[in-house]
Amino acid sequence: MFYILFFKYFVTLNLILFSFISLFTSDLMTLWFFLEINNFLFISMAQIQTKKKKMIFMYFIIQVIASFIMIFTIIMNNFFFFNNYLSLLFFLSLLFKLGIPPFHSWLPLIAPFLSWNILLIMLTIQKLIPFYMLSLMKMNTFTFYIVLIMCCIIPPYMSLNKNNFKLIMAYSSINQASWMILLIYMKILLWLNYFIFYTMISFSLFWFINYYKMIMNFKYMSINNSKLNIIPFMLLLNMAGMPPFSFFIMKWYSIYFTLYNSNFFLILIMMMMSSLFMLYIYINMTLYNMFIYKYMSKLIFTTTNMPKYFMILMFFSLFSSQILLII
Repeated sequence: MFYILFFKYFVTLNLILFSFISLFTSDLMTLWFFLEINNFLFISMAQIQTKKKKMIFMYFIIQVIASFIMIFTIIMNNFFFFNNYLSLLFFLSLLFKLGIPPFHSWLPLIAPFLSWNILLIMLTIQKLIPFYMLSLMKMNTFTFYIVLIMCCIIPPYMSLNKNNFKLIMAYSSINQASWMILLIYMKILLWLNYFIFYTMISFSLFWFINYYKMIMNFKYMSINNSKLNIIPFMLLLNMAGMPPFSFFIMKWYSIYFTLYNSNFFLILIMMMMSSLFMLYIYINMTLYNMFIYKYMSKLIFTTTNMPKYFMILMFFSLFSSQILLII
């Protein structure tokens, strides 16, 4: 047990380390090397913590295909300057790795079978290097529009009438990716801030659910303690971008900078509508928990006292943007 715990923390720390070291280089070959190290570490940890090994093998095959396409375009770039076809192929391989439409089908298929820790890493840390590589290339405007429109339409539509929280978080990750792609296209470093805040909120939410051993079906989840009951609701509202929480400030910044530097008015309207639909889905889940199925509790937890470090992290994830705004 000790060795498994040590291995888990060792791999997690290395994943974070390699991801942030990659931000200090712009060489695609080096970034690809760091990305493959991260994939190897992640698959090793997922293999231990996931019961359904078939899903890990599927993830491995998907990453191998995307990596092969990516290294092929990078090698070809050594002989020919990135032309339109190579650039498009490289862009599509990144979308494949990130699980962004039209190559998103594998993400919601795998997500429900992963543990909370593995799913959190896959939706956050594992996406940092591909997003950074995306920021280094020049995107075609038409392709950019198509990807953003699909990221806005598909997650809300596919999340309707779904009660599996892991599945909804997978679609939510696709929806949040549209904001980061928009900021990347605008060549604004704000995408990195957005990514960090999204990671903190996801960590707080996933940690809370994992710590209190909540079941995956929100329809039958309930907490008798009102203080604990409101926490997932607040975190989901934060992720949806509701004021006065920190993610609202981040999205407000994103809208302001985008309107100030471009004329993507219609795209922003579509993205805001998509966020409102996702907000409806989040509220729909938590309403079951807080009001309708209050006495149908299937939640098991060992203690009602939260660790102090989690309370600090949750407060920071909820209100950190306001603090930065005041500073």
